[in-house]
Amino acid sequence: MNNNKVLIVFIDAFGPSQLDRFAEFFDYLPFKKTLHGILGYSSGALPTVLTGAAPEEHGRMCLFSERSHSETSILRPLKWMGLLPKFVHERSKVRRVAEKFIKKHAKLEGYVALHKVPPELFEWLDMPERDDMFQAEDIGGQRTFLSDARAAGLNVYSAPWQLPEKERWQHSFDALSSNQPDLAFLYATALDGIMHNEGPNGSVALGAAEAIAKNINRARELMSDHGENLTTLVVGDHGMSEIKTYIDPRKLLTRVKNMRLFVDSTMIRAWGDESELSHLRLELEKENWPGKWLQSKELESRKVPKNHTFGKAIFVLDEGAMFAPSFLGGRVAGMHGYDTGCSCSKAALASDQSIEDYVTGIDNIAGVVRAQLGLI
Repeated sequence: MNNNKVLIVFIDAFGPSQLDRFAEFFDYLPFKKTLHGILGYSSGALPTVLTGAAPEEHGRMCLFSERSHSETSILRPLKWMGLLPKFVHERSKVRRVAEKFIKKHAKLEGYVALHKVPPELFEWLDMPERDDMFQAEDIGGQRTFLSDARAAGLNVYSAPWQLPEKERWQHSFDALSSNQPDLAFLYATALDGIMHNEGPNGSVALGAAEAIAKNINRARELMSDHGENLTTLVVGDHGMSEIKTYIDPRKLLTRVKNMRLFVDSTMIRAWGDESELSHLRLELEKENWPGKWLQSKELESRKVPKNHTFGKAIFVLDEGAMFAPSFLGGRVAGMHGYDTGCSCSKAALASDQSIEDYVTGIDNIAGVVRAQLGLI
């Protein structure tokens, strides 16, 4: 019988630069590696970590997608927000009320955040993250290592992502001390929010990283009194870039207002026929913004979902630039979500055990966990 235990901690915005900067806090994890990430945001990266599958297989990439043409949009009831003045419906309190309504109305158990999305877009937008990924058997038909471990009869703990950071850690400590699971999946989000606000090199991030490192070490001690048969994996989904260029997309949007467009913080995702996409590309070239146009083969090579729910073409900004305002908000000091190959699109991995050569991307993490637990 396999007596190995695995503690895996997912840190949002834990890239190679962050691991280098915070290295002294993680000195109990001597084995480190840089991993390739995905095109997109945490909405796509986290499913890749959990399943070992690429976005083209699990079908996730960004928080919002185009709805299936055979379905009515679950967000459609929120069109009523457009009856309110913009300065009212974009208020945080109004958005939170709308988020609670749509979660209850559509029976959503996944992460819901409406940000600054224009209400008229709710007619055709969808939120693919409908289930709690940590509890679901599969994501887009791809099983997670958590569900595999449960099916094998192992004792599994996954931190409740819905709780605030401090409460989530305490919940984890209580569970680990009372239950000592075979597999524990912990989740840290504070670092991402801090670096969005102050940039990747601010002082507050240092304190947050030190606290996370101490919490992880405490979790290790609770899972195994002597560290025997315990593998610890600390992995991120991406890094964080300092923003040096802010780009206002609103004039462009007025010139292509008949197209379906979604403006993420670092991307413009577009749906349309070839004529419409060609027109958009010409308009983008007139703006001379720093970035690149991705379509067909470029999207396929980046393993973007092939059903075009996240766009038939994507204009992605160069690292260090962001759209402000976007449908996700205004200016921040740090951002991620750039093309694969950019430094902050890479993730970091740190472990107390040696890392195999085949582990080169976040899509390899699930295989490591399964192997350590004897599931493959």
